[in-house]
Amino acid sequence: MWVEGPSRLGFDANLVKRVRITETKEFEFRVDGINVLNTPNFGFNTNRDTQNNPYLINLSISSPDFGRFTDAQGSRRFTLGARLNF
Repeated sequence: MWVEGPSRLGFDANLVKRVRITETKEFEFRVDGINVLNTPNFGFNTNRDTQNNPYLINLSISSPDFGRFTDAQGSRRFTLGARLNF
């Protein structure tokens, strides 16, 4: 039996602002955003022991949750950074 799960969707972005202090020095401010749109990724499992069922779909036919995704991952994350280049 072949079961295909949903695609993974993510939008990552970053913003960088550089300010020149002197001719050889500059200050850099940076914001990195992971999964900016906060899209859930349903049940994808990266555990190598579950390669036959990587999407964590309940495949037990006697279960009331048969065919349902039992896990969702992914959350929005931002990282701030500052750096002095010389």
